[in-house]
Amino acid sequence: MNTDDLIANLVQDPAPAPSARVEARLLPYLGAGLIVTALGFALALGPRPDLAAALAQPMVAAKTVLPLLLAALTLPLALRAARPGAAPGWPARALWALPLAVLALLVLALATTAPGDWLRLFIGHSIPVCLPAITLLSLPPLAGLIAALKRGAPVRPGLAGALAGLAAAGLATALYSTFCIEDSPLFYGIWYSAGIGIATGLGALAGRRWLRW
Repeated sequence: MNTDDLIANLVQDPAPAPSARVEARLLPYLGAGLIVTALGFALALGPRPDLAAALAQPMVAAKTVLPLLLAALTLPLALRAARPGAAPGWPARALWALPLAVLALLVLALATTAPGDWLRLFIGHSIPVCLPAITLLSLPPLAGLIAALKRGAPVRPGLAGALAGLAAAGLATALYSTFCIEDSPLFYGIWYSAGIGIATGLGALAGRRWLRW
């Protein structure tokens, strides 16, 4: 085959764009990770008995809704991070509303709780369960996201991995929150954030290791 024929074949059958490859694999890879996480959650923890009644309280529902919003905003950011030159867009701006919402919940909890109960609610009784559970539940969806993002071409692999970690942690934290009976923002606003931070750091490390060109 001469050069002209080769060029003609390449034009007729172009390789799929990196973003297309990422999105084509996102659902099966992330879905597989979420199935593993859901099975682990069901076997080791499970939902609290009074879940429906608890979710009827806005301050309790927030500990599930906010992590879900975190995942919904950071997942498209992770996908865009795998496309060279793609702008973050509005999810990057909207993302800043979440820490502000957590801060507002903390202020509200401080204002409506007796000072003598602040430390008790902050420490709670499940920190040794909360942090490891959020971290471990995050790992399968994080692995799925990293596997999908490998099909792209992230110019900042650490950032892409961190965003994948944030998305995975948001999903894992929302699931864990259905088990947790620590309903004060003084607890979940701090310790859920810490667990999400750990998963985000692991995602950044994974991105630097496996998302490099």
